[in-house]
Amino acid sequence: MTIRKRLFIAFSLIILIVTFILGVFFYTIYNLNSINYQQNHRYDQLIRVEKLKEFNNSYSWIVLDIITDFEKIDIVNERINKANKFFENLNTQKSIIINNSESKEEENNLILIFEYFDIMQKLIKKDLYNLVLKQNSDFKTFNINFEQINIDTEKLLTLETKYLQDKLKQAQDKRNEFLSTIKLELFILFVLLLLLSFIISSKIIYEIKQKLYRLNKGVLQLFKNGEKTIKIDIGENNELSEITNNLNSYLEKQSDIIDSREELLRNISHELKTPIAKGKFLIEKIQKNDNKTIKDINTIFYDIEMLTSKLLEREKLNFAILKTSKFKSSSLILESLSKLFIEDESKVIVKIQNDFDIEADFYYLTIALKNLIDNAIKYAEDFPIIVESKDNTIYVKNSARKLSNNLIYYIQPFTREPNQQQGHGLGLNIVDKILSRHVFELNYKYNSPYNIFYILFK
Repeated sequence: MTIRKRLFIAFSLIILIVTFILGVFFYTIYNLNSINYQQNHRYDQLIRVEKLKEFNNSYSWIVLDIITDFEKIDIVNERINKANKFFENLNTQKSIIINNSESKEEENNLILIFEYFDIMQKLIKKDLYNLVLKQNSDFKTFNINFEQINIDTEKLLTLETKYLQDKLKQAQDKRNEFLSTIKLELFILFVLLLLLSFIISSKIIYEIKQKLYRLNKGVLQLFKNGEKTIKIDIGENNELSEITNNLNSYLEKQSDIIDSREELLRNISHELKTPIAKGKFLIEKIQKNDNKTIKDINTIFYDIEMLTSKLLEREKLNFAILKTSKFKSSSLILESLSKLFIEDESKVIVKIQNDFDIEADFYYLTIALKNLIDNAIKYAEDFPIIVESKDNTIYVKNSARKLSNNLIYYIQPFTREPNQQQGHGLGLNIVDKILSRHVFELNYKYNSPYNIFYILFK
């Protein structure tokens, strides 16, 4: 089974568990919303019942005020009007309170409470008011009847309050129990998800590591023993075996290309060296002729020889193994200058403002800096040129016109400025190859009157 299929199956299982966890989560949210709705409904109903208790107490105080001031008809009428307002308020709330009952028992209880309120209304408006009009101070019978109704109403209201409070407590207990269960289930699912993910990923990672280890071993053997293909068994029908087969095909093609190129370069080098040697020999034999012509011919031979050397040097970079060491920027600059054999040392000024450490291949980095300095001298319109070391950077400055193209143009092989006769267009290409191998950065800027090439050492 391929790694992709294994990952797909593992991912599907994890998605399934995650989906289940999300389902449990939304189910929890739904249930909690339902419980909260019931709780809020009961709290509202409890507030309404508490309001009914206030009405019941208010009626008792109204009756007491009327009996106390029964001889003052104005006060009596005022209390009767107040009682009427209470009754009107009760009637507006009656349907709301009864309709919000949760059980038949509660509904019957609330209906009975409102019936008692109706009885209290009749007792106050008729019986008590008639006694006041007759100026009869014997309120004993009325008090007994009213007090009994008032007490019965209070009992029913107390029962209703207790009923609602019990329901609230039950709902809260149910909510807490539900949350505890859900927490446990989610914890178990989460642990299962982690374990499953760990087991699956560990197994897949282990298999990949084993295959990568074998592949890496094959690659090391490829470099160590000079083999042309990776000879290692990492199984079949998996991505790494496909990569290995494709890599082997590529290596075989590259090996053929490299062999052909090396043979071509050897042949070119041999074929060029022979006529160059013959030409030099013939020049020595005709030294008595025109010295200028001989010098020009000699320059041509030198140019061909330099081109051949640079081509071979560029090709070696593709296969060179870097030997890194630690050295100072000043050492690099001095070694690069020594390779140029400059006759007039006044043409170059060296400024070491910061002699920083560099870790790289000293030989190849010397070639890179030498090429930059050589170009600066070759194309300078005025001297001296400046080689400067500061802030982990080496700058090479020469006084000349600004380059007509971007740097990326000049690091391509065989590219030069328009109408430029000197050079072969390989110097900056070699510099770029060397710096790329070291992961250093070549940059260019123009700060009148200087063209400035600089290497940033990271």
